[in-house]
Amino acid sequence: MAFLPISSKKTSVVYSVRNYGNIDLKKTIEKYNTKYSITKINQIFNFKLISSNLRNYYHKNILAFGELLHKVHPLAGQGFNMSIRDIKLLLELIKFKIDHGLELDNSICKNFENKIKYKNYLFSSGIDFIYEFFHLESKIENSILSNSIKVLGKNKYANKIFTSLAD
Repeated sequence: MAFLPISSKKTSVVYSVRNYGNIDLKKTIEKYNTKYSITKINQIFNFKLISSNLRNYYHKNILAFGELLHKVHPLAGQGFNMSIRDIKLLLELIKFKIDHGLELDNSICKNFENKIKYKNYLFSSGIDFIYEFFHLESKIENSILSNSIKVLGKNKYANKIFTSLAD
């Protein structure tokens, strides 16, 4: 469960449950939330979580972006960050072409795919692996990974490395 502030008065709550179990959302939020008071729950959307990556990032001069390129489990909260990295690279490719007086053509799409596709695949596969590992841990009722994460989380050097990777 994650609390994502939208404004000083609104927060989006993102959560996942296994097996589409019905939960009392208000009660669950109150259990994990210490800062917000619930005045109203507007809309609840649900969908099955899948991990996927597009085989081709573009067609002719049309480039795909965001979750269309790479759907990842929200466990790590990195889907939007991946999209921001994609946009940053695209802007760099466009700037290079403009700075060198080159035509803005569909070669940008090909260069974009060549430079970012493998990174997105590795990153999203890593997130999916972590999700599946936690899922397996819960099935076998063992908390070795969770306890290891807690210990690592207290280590400032490990935290620095993980933060750098996530950023």
